[in-house]
Amino acid sequence: MGSNSADLYSSSGACDMADLPASVIKTRALLTLRGYKVDELFEYEDRYVMLPAKQIAEEVVKSVVWVFKEAKVVGVAVVKDIARDMEEAQAKEGVLVGGSRFTPAARKFARASKVELVEGTYSSFDLFQHELVPKHTIVNDEEIQMVLQHFSIKKPQLPRILRDDPAAKVLGAKAGQVIRIERESPTAGKTYYYRLVVDSSR
Repeated sequence: MGSNSADLYSSSGACDMADLPASVIKTRALLTLRGYKVDELFEYEDRYVMLPAKQIAEEVVKSVVWVFKEAKVVGVAVVKDIARDMEEAQAKEGVLVGGSRFTPAARKFARASKVELVEGTYSSFDLFQHELVPKHTIVNDEEIQMVLQHFSIKKPQLPRILRDDPAAKVLGAKAGQVIRIERESPTAGKTYYYRLVVDSSR
C-alpha cells in the first residue's frame, strides 16, 4: 500500500479504535452500512488505509479505502496510486476520502477505475444517524424477485431513486440495484418500500 512504512491497527489488537480521527470512524461506519467487514487499518504519513471485504453469493468482493489525514486537492496522479493499490490487492472498488477538491482529470480517471471520490466535508456520512431518516438497505436478487412476484410487476416498473440521492450515495448503490426503505409507524408498524436505483441522466 505504498512505499512508506505503516503502523497497523487491528480490530482484535491493542489499539483503541475510539482514539482514531472522526473521518476514519465515519468511513468505517459507511463501509459497515455497505456490508463490508474491516479488520485492519494501516496508518501512513499522510493517510489511513483500509482493506474491507464482503461476501456476495460465492464471491468475496474486496475494496481499497484511503482516508487522508488532511484535506487536499486531489489530482489524477493520486487516483492512479490508489488504482495501483487496488490492482495489487485484487480489489474491484476503491474509495478515496478527504479531498478538498478533485480535478476534472482525477474525476474522469476515477470513474474509469471504479474509485469513489468523497470530499472531506461530505455531510451524508451522518445521514442515517438522524432519527427522521429511515433505514435504507441494498437488497439481494432473491428479495427483488419476491417483491416483483408479489406485485406482479417487472423491475423497471419499481419506483425510482437517483444514484445521486444522498442515501444511495452513502450505500454506494449502483444503477440497477434495488434499495429497501424501512419506515416505522405507531399505527401500521414496520412498512417496506422498494426503489430502483437509476442514473441521474435517466
